[in-house]
Amino acid sequence: MKTRPLVAGAAALSLLLGGCSAIRVTSSEDAASKPAQVGISDGQSTASSEPTGVTIPEGMTETTVELGAECPVEVSLALGPDWVDSSGYEGYRLFTSDSEALITVNCYEDDEASAKELVDKSRERMFSTSGSAKVSDASGSLDGGEYWVVHGRLSAEDLRAVDEEDSTIFGVVAGVSVDGRLFKIAVDMLAQADDVQAQEQFKQMLPTVRLDGQVLESPELR
Repeated sequence: MKTRPLVAGAAALSLLLGGCSAIRVTSSEDAASKPAQVGISDGQSTASSEPTGVTIPEGMTETTVELGAECPVEVSLALGPDWVDSSGYEGYRLFTSDSEALITVNCYEDDEASAKELVDKSRERMFSTSGSAKVSDASGSLDGGEYWVVHGRLSAEDLRAVDEEDSTIFGVVAGVSVDGRLFKIAVDMLAQADDVQAQEQFKQMLPTVRLDGQVLESPELR
């Protein structure tokens, strides 16, 4: 598998846009003051065969993402056998496949005043780069917060674009309050625009994302 400079470089910078995050920092100042603590958790994400109320696509397994003790929200989604839990640290996991496509899952405490403001800011910034555009989206409420599920196109200049090529994103952003603390949960599914196979998988996987067992409404995926 080709090395992905996106993960360590451009993906980290994408957090400046405030959209679906690709690494657990929220600004360049945070990146300077909070160095990544790689290897905090020895555990990997775990598969489950228990029924969950969502339809798991054939050949995939529902997986609970290992995000560490600092994340109070359980995140799960369906993954196929070609997706590997590659790396991560407290509040962050990276899944990779044989293509250049990747999935990142983040959970961290946020300083927005409310879950609504957190989600609204993500909406404003997600496709702010020229040439990037939303294709479809859906939103709703969940226990303690709000969420936004989105599918869109990313221009090659977008900091989240895979290997600086035109790309597509399927993502979830949620703000959830737990014991008076607001957490941002973000799931990014990223693939180059010509990676049809990965995009078809993402269309099946996005509706399986659950937060604390709660099913999220997905947009029309085309």
